[in-house]
Amino acid sequence: MGSQAVMGGTNSAMAINGIHLLLLFKFIDAGYPPNIEAFFKLTSKNTLAKDASPTPEPFLFLQINASLYRSNWYRFGEYASTVNFLSNCGTTVMTCMLALTFTGTLEIVKKIVKPKSALFHNVLYKFKWNLILSSVAGCQSKFALAWFLQFWEPVFDIYGILNLVVAALSSVGVMILTIFSIRHTKWNWGITRDRLFMSRKSLEVAEPRQKQFAFITNDYMPETSIGRYFFVVSFAKVFMTVAIIFWLPRAPVAQAYMVLLLTLFFIITLFVGKPHKELEKRVAILTNEIIMLLQAGFVAVFATNKQIQFLSLNQGMVIGWFFIGLILLALVVNPLFTAFSILKVLVSACKKKKRKPRGTQRMISLDPVENPTRTPPERRLQPIGSLIRLNASHVLNDSNRSL
Repeated sequence: MGSQAVMGGTNSAMAINGIHLLLLFKFIDAGYPPNIEAFFKLTSKNTLAKDASPTPEPFLFLQINASLYRSNWYRFGEYASTVNFLSNCGTTVMTCMLALTFTGTLEIVKKIVKPKSALFHNVLYKFKWNLILSSVAGCQSKFALAWFLQFWEPVFDIYGILNLVVAALSSVGVMILTIFSIRHTKWNWGITRDRLFMSRKSLEVAEPRQKQFAFITNDYMPETSIGRYFFVVSFAKVFMTVAIIFWLPRAPVAQAYMVLLLTLFFIITLFVGKPHKELEKRVAILTNEIIMLLQAGFVAVFATNKQIQFLSLNQGMVIGWFFIGLILLALVVNPLFTAFSILKVLVSACKKKKRKPRGTQRMISLDPVENPTRTPPERRLQPIGSLIRLNASHVLNDSNRSL
């Protein structure tokens, strides 16, 4: 998921979070019709993650007493959610650890060998911070839910304490990474704004640092505050959505309308701020948010119907099929957006490679040896310095003759 997010940019991160948030609606006790409940149970049984995420979690396969770590928090207990942090976010933790290890190895090689290859430096920039940032960004909703479950229902045995420590360290690490990213964004805006007035040497010194954090700067408009800090706004929106779903289990109507208003406010922010540079990324995030808005509206209808009973069973089933269809639409549309972004990156790279030989060929064609039919050597334009020297020699010769 991390490497996919690096190539696909923010599209992949939005896709993962969008799908996960839609599946988290199953934890809202909104009185869903039978077809939606059956769909949620089917997706829960045929998944490799207990938090309704499409990302598989290998720690679930450990032979440990699962009932001991099962959540008892309302609908989370009904769907056998685990409180262990590693069982919910183990894949992301391992990805970040591998990225840090690989980055440290490359840094040691860089200091000892001092390679000048552009490929080496490109790989280093991808792994140093971009892969970690993309992994964290793609699992914002997973992190939030895993922290809530772990800190609210900890188990104090050896494995439970290990999960608690990893959860605490990861929360501190994400906060530090967020603060560091905000500082880098502010610094990068200064470089972008003053680029025309900076020396070439200063730009060359700043370039490696810019490439290391390209994931949080390349896709957004730096000219506006919303564009520069949109990754923080997005994280806050995801975190608040998960918090509403987790902390208000006995108020499904309030949950539905709060998520509805939060999503509507976020869509308005997208329209007003226009944070993304590229059109396809704007379309992708708007598509996800519109689906999220419609889903929250359906949840609000079901939650209200649970109290006043204004829908018949058949009407609820019909709305339920639309509800399921929107989830399936998100599962189809998001991979298409991600694939388009990756394909666009690959096509752009191929075009750059094809341009280099053409430039070399043109430079060779300008060589006078290869093109003898051009202007003869004696009629060619000479450099200004040589003309000055020739004129000076003529003046000296004329003065000598006159003497």
